[in-house]
Amino acid sequence: MNQLLADIVGAAQIRILLLEDSHIDAELIQHELGKIGMPVEIVGASRKREFEAAIDAGEYDLIIADYSLPDFDGMAAFKLAEGRFPGVPFIFVSGVAGEQFATEAVRAGATDYVTKKDLDRIPMVVRRALDEAREKRERARAVNALAESENRFRNLADSAPALIWSVDAEGRIKFANRKFAAEYGEAADIVSEGWRSIVHADDIAAFEAAFRAAFEERAPFRAEIRTLRSGEIRWLRCEAIPRHDAAGRFFGYSGCAVDVTDSKLAREMLEAEVAQRTAELRESEEALRQSQKMEAIGQLTGGIAHDFNNMLAGILGSAELLQRRLSSGRNDGIERYLEGIITSAGRAAALTQRMLAFSRRQSLDIKSTQLNDLVLSLEDMLRRTLDESIRLDLDLARDACPALTDANQLESAILNLAINARDAMPDGGVLTISTRNRRIAGDAASRGGLAADDYVVLTVADTGTGMSKDVQEKAFDPFFTTKPIGQGTGLGLSMVFGFAKQLGGLAQIHSQEGKGTAIEIVMPCDGEATTADGRHAGNGATPPLKVEAQTVLVVEDEAIVQMLVVDALNDMGFETLEAYDAPSALKIVESGRKIDLMVSDVGLPGMDGRQLADHVRRHLPELPILFATGYAEAARTRAGFLGDNMDLISKPFDMGEFERKIRAISTRD
Repeated sequence: MNQLLADIVGAAQIRILLLEDSHIDAELIQHELGKIGMPVEIVGASRKREFEAAIDAGEYDLIIADYSLPDFDGMAAFKLAEGRFPGVPFIFVSGVAGEQFATEAVRAGATDYVTKKDLDRIPMVVRRALDEAREKRERARAVNALAESENRFRNLADSAPALIWSVDAEGRIKFANRKFAAEYGEAADIVSEGWRSIVHADDIAAFEAAFRAAFEERAPFRAEIRTLRSGEIRWLRCEAIPRHDAAGRFFGYSGCAVDVTDSKLAREMLEAEVAQRTAELRESEEALRQSQKMEAIGQLTGGIAHDFNNMLAGILGSAELLQRRLSSGRNDGIERYLEGIITSAGRAAALTQRMLAFSRRQSLDIKSTQLNDLVLSLEDMLRRTLDESIRLDLDLARDACPALTDANQLESAILNLAINARDAMPDGGVLTISTRNRRIAGDAASRGGLAADDYVVLTVADTGTGMSKDVQEKAFDPFFTTKPIGQGTGLGLSMVFGFAKQLGGLAQIHSQEGKGTAIEIVMPCDGEATTADGRHAGNGATPPLKVEAQTVLVVEDEAIVQMLVVDALNDMGFETLEAYDAPSALKIVESGRKIDLMVSDVGLPGMDGRQLADHVRRHLPELPILFATGYAEAARTRAGFLGDNMDLISKPFDMGEFERKIRAISTRD
């Protein structure tokens, strides 16, 4: 039993109208109907009048009629039943009708026929007829439901404020709501002509390609397109999703399109306004930076001018008074004026070095240095520098790795920091100098502008007055100082900062008002070294050393400096040859004259001193060379600047330092 028949069996009984004038045949037919396996109510009729009355009296699920009747025939009965009950199965039963009649009856609309000699076929024929009737009714209901659903959809779509459309499984547009005609006019027939009837010609190819790609993948479709409405460009945002039935079969796409012209224009205006405001903000920030830069330059030049004017006053005043006394033949007190000139010049030289340190342009002699040994060598000097009310503590890590640093510059930095700490503790306190290894990587390295690596940190900490946040932000600025006028240049911390950065490290401040300050100097660690070079030479002048007559080529474009160098060398017993630039020096070298040593300025006009040295070494490969520089970009790191049997001295230099350098390089094996 199929599912449809099972549904029928479970329902109310089947009502059948039987038109048969033979009582025997009627009983035989009723007997066969009892075999269909469901409750049956049979209403009988043998004449036309009875048949018509039965039809008028009620409704039936099935009609069975004999073809040959005394006052009636089967075809007339069929037509009468079809007019009253269209769609009700009608089965002919006949003992005389042949195959031709059966064919004509079925063509006329009858459901089936059975000959009286084959009445045993009735159960099968009836069940089939009932099945087909039920299927027809269900199809009709489905068609009606679909039509009703489509009508509801059309009504909803036509009343929607958006453009509603759908395509079939082949991608053909099958529906477009009235909004299309209302917006784009009756001429815009999107169902017949497709999107080309409204989409801008420049956008149609890309739009169709995007829709085709989504269609082939059965993926949701989204796009923004330009359309033409009465000659005006309007923007539509289109969205569509694939449609499937309950079995998962693809039926096409349903979509909507919304006019987003106003919101898009508003967004573009907002973006343009934001871009304009951003540009104005950048201009304002640039103007502020320029203003701050000019303020810093003004502060820098003002501080330099102030300090240099004081130093020049000491030099010029002492020189003028010295000149007067010598002109009048008086020698008393001239040592005092000479000391004033030397002291003021020394202060000017120190200021220049600090400025170069701040700008990271000083020449550094970077070597592996044991920080613990360096700090211990300064202990006595530090204790003499500090007041008796200040205790000095050294917290030196035993495993502190050697630092790649300039020992002399680091000593100056430590002394500067110690003096600052002393001034921050007028009522006494504790000054602690410590060393620690530190691994810096990741975000910490990025924030500090460092390479991820191992570093060694030297910290100078005090328990003094501390710094406010505003002061901390400016502490490394040149000529910034919180000390009274005349008690500080404001270059100490800026020198420390520039020195640490030039090493490839970092200087940073940790401070809290009322609790003290800690300055950290972070320097690269020399992981391969285990011992320091131990060079802590003093700066005192040494008496001239008489040496075996040697010839020194002096290359210097500044006449006064050349005169002083030549005189100093002559006082040491050297013979000298003088050149003012690289070409004149090369002429002397190429002349074949005896040369035992060359002293050359780095910043020569044209070919610089280092390039000159390379040319000279082609003629005299073993010639010792001492460079002198006030500032040279290439000479900032000596290890990368100097070759074998070369050394460098920074201007301005005192003659004791110069003579030691000459002695060392001239006697080097």
